[in-house]
Amino acid sequence: MNLAAAVERYLEVAGGFDRPLHLSQLGLPKAETEKLVSAWDEDYQISRYMLLSREREEDLAAFPSEQRIFLIRVHPPDVSPGYSEVSVMGR
Repeated sequence: MNLAAAVERYLEVAGGFDRPLHLSQLGLPKAETEKLVSAWDEDYQISRYMLLSREREEDLAAFPSEQRIFLIRVHPPDVSPGYSEVSVMGR
């Protein structure tokens, strides 16, 4: 999925900019989501418009255990707290 398709999917599911969207709702396999979002997060021009966050633990229970947390930009020996949501800022 390229960036334009991802933003289109984000807008379709989230209903607009600046709204958190669980990463699993992009509709990609977990490994692919982690790889793509990691690359976008490392790109300064893209990451300025993308906010990664993590839902509260009790809210994550609504998602299957293997889809609750996504590891973004994990570089050993770094320990990532993991993320669950992305928001794309409109401006």
